[in-house]
Amino acid sequence: MFSSLSLDGTLGRIGELCPSGYAIALHIRFTTPRYLFQAYDSAWVEYYSQNALVLHDPLVRWALTHEGARRWEDLEHEDSMGVIAAARRFGFAHAIVISHVLDGSRSLGGFTRPDRPHRDAEIAELTRLLARLAEMTADPGALPEAERAALHALSVVQTHS
Repeated sequence: MFSSLSLDGTLGRIGELCPSGYAIALHIRFTTPRYLFQAYDSAWVEYYSQNALVLHDPLVRWALTHEGARRWEDLEHEDSMGVIAAARRFGFAHAIVISHVLDGSRSLGGFTRPDRPHRDAEIAELTRLLARLAEMTADPGALPEAERAALHALSVVQTHS
């Protein structure tokens, strides 16, 4: 069950594991997430959005068709538009993507570090944390109004219910 404290704690721990930022899209329907959490530098978010990089991002493409975790290095050969190179220019030296499906609802996250690749134990923890976020937000209609409002306030965007 959702509580703003458990959501804050989960996102806080993700932030500790991802010092250069993350983006988490929960419960994607078609191509739109119900909730989106971003903790990237605003210059990168603007560049990514202005250049519609989501359409070309090999991490996003992989995550929309697979489950599990992958490192950038595993997907660089699929990056014909240079999304990974652009991200590195913005200080994202290492990244992973994790995709999770809960009851047919897909959630994914991109997680970055400026200093070193994520360790296997960190990837396992991020996988658990993403699954926890997906579970906490699976049924927004079952949440009391105060909790829905708190969730919406923490989310970048609430796109559908």
